[in-house]
Amino acid sequence: MPRSKIKRLIEEGHVRVEQRVPKSSFKVRRDVEIEGEIAPEEPVLLVAEDIPITILYEDEYLLVIDKPKDMVVHPSLGHRRGTLVNAILNYLREVSHGDERPGIVHRLDRGTTGVIIVAKDGKTQEALSRQFHERAVEKTYRAVVEGVMEGNEGVVEGEIGRHPRDRKRMDLVARGGRYSFSRFRVLERLKGFTYVEIYPKTGRTHQIRVHMSHAGHPVVGDELYGKRAKKLTDRPLLHAYRIAFDHPASGARVSFEAAVTADIETFVREHAV
Repeated sequence: MPRSKIKRLIEEGHVRVEQRVPKSSFKVRRDVEIEGEIAPEEPVLLVAEDIPITILYEDEYLLVIDKPKDMVVHPSLGHRRGTLVNAILNYLREVSHGDERPGIVHRLDRGTTGVIIVAKDGKTQEALSRQFHERAVEKTYRAVVEGVMEGNEGVVEGEIGRHPRDRKRMDLVARGGRYSFSRFRVLERLKGFTYVEIYPKTGRTHQIRVHMSHAGHPVVGDELYGKRAKKLTDRPLLHAYRIAFDHPASGARVSFEAAVTADIETFVREHAV
């Protein structure tokens, strides 16, 4: 199993040391009990596939893509084909006639749409990853959430870790998780819902979905954290709207936007006050 996979398993809360989630840098000592859910995986062969992608920006260092709904970012045991990586491999092969492997520097859940950055080389990927780690990347999401918010803005912060009983879910935990922070503000109050803009400072698994649920306003269509998901829409109405970062080559601050999807616009229009 590659080190990156092990690190991700630790960061997502699948591994515990003395019943607590450790940092991936934790150094093992004698007589320490380690437990977790780590299923062996068959190697996933990366295959280029002719899948249309919407490119918002491209230069010799990176791509900025508008990810559609229902597209998984990385191939895995359950999703070997049809992923964003498969599509990018084909595109890079077409434009460069090489065998470059795209560097995904951040992720979006399968149902989440919007802007995502892809590095074309290792140096660019490292530089972008460093900015995410140092929280220098500004991310803006838009979402429709359940219920009508009373205040105009708010903050949710705390440690995110695996739910103690449901391992598919993440939750704000008292200890053993990883620090998370999101700020949000109301864009429009609807009939029974609220259209919001969210600014996550950190990037934990399911962070926005967990935070909005914790605030009492789950994302509409979220079957994992919501209450009325199946009755309203076929996916969580969450969209990565804007991203800003320092370009790895020039150092200039750049910003990119992905237009809000039609299903969100339609929902907002149909439930307008």
